[in-house]
Amino acid sequence: MSTLRKRDKKREKVRAEELAARKQRLAEPIPIEGPKRGKGRRKRQRRVKAALKQEAARQRIQEKEESKEKTKV
Repeated sequence: MSTLRKRDKKREKVRAEELAARKQRLAEPIPIEGPKRGKGRRKRQRRVKAALKQEAARQRIQEKEESKEKTKV
């Protein structure tokens, strides 16, 4: 049984950390706060857009998991 090279171990570790960070970002809801009008509107709009993208990503991931479960059964 061959072992992984140090470089490959590091690469696997980095990938695992990135995956964990991505899951964490999807798990935490993006707070939408700030003024609807006036100074600070742009920041709120960015957060609204990010929240919509996050929700779409959650939907895509959920659909992928459901399709995987259907193909397994």
